[in-house]
Amino acid sequence: MSLNQDNDSVEIRNLVAKKIYDPFLRFLHWWNALSIFSLMLTIWLKGLLKPYQNWKEIIYVYHIYIGYALTVGIVARIIWGFIGPKHAKFKNMFHIKDYIFLLKNRKIDKSSYWGHDRYAGILYLALYLLMVYEAYSGLYLAAKHYNMGPFTSFIAFSNEKDFIRNMIKKIHEIIFYLAMIFSFIHVFMLIFHEIKEKYPLVQSMFSGFQYRRNEEKSESNSQNLKK
Repeated sequence: MSLNQDNDSVEIRNLVAKKIYDPFLRFLHWWNALSIFSLMLTIWLKGLLKPYQNWKEIIYVYHIYIGYALTVGIVARIIWGFIGPKHAKFKNMFHIKDYIFLLKNRKIDKSSYWGHDRYAGILYLALYLLMVYEAYSGLYLAAKHYNMGPFTSFIAFSNEKDFIRNMIKKIHEIIFYLAMIFSFIHVFMLIFHEIKEKYPLVQSMFSGFQYRRNEEKSESNSQNLKK
């Protein structure tokens, strides 16, 4: 067996696991992720539906219904961010001391930490805020343009374009594309760090377990390998 294989097996044995993410948080994560991906599909599939005369109505009606699902998921996640267990709470995604440390020392604190990444957490919070706007603006546009959804009692249906509707729609589209970019970067960084750190990351939102290195055993085994 080569030295590299020995090192890989040592890495696997030196991992410690801890249950971090609760079942409801994991359910909401995948509910929202699938909703966002489904919304992306409604945009990507435009080309396939263009032969149909009413292709725009088909696309937007499905987009609206999927938007309802995402709205429910976002509202539930926000509520769970205040009343859920420790690692579901928003306060455990915002680490002011770590941000100050980064600004002062111009380097990242690499000490072990359970839960959401201490630096990426603030990006997740920003994404949730953007999704709140997406939910509101989506419901507004559904009522205004298609006479659909819970806002129909408060917003008058009209086919005429106006400044407010155009502005809300434009911001809605920009944020949606930003969410798409964030999603791709999120997946890429998970895979990148899993390869770099050599322990499971992606599966944590399936099983709820996170893995970290046992630093004491790692140091002991490194010394044994050198002997």
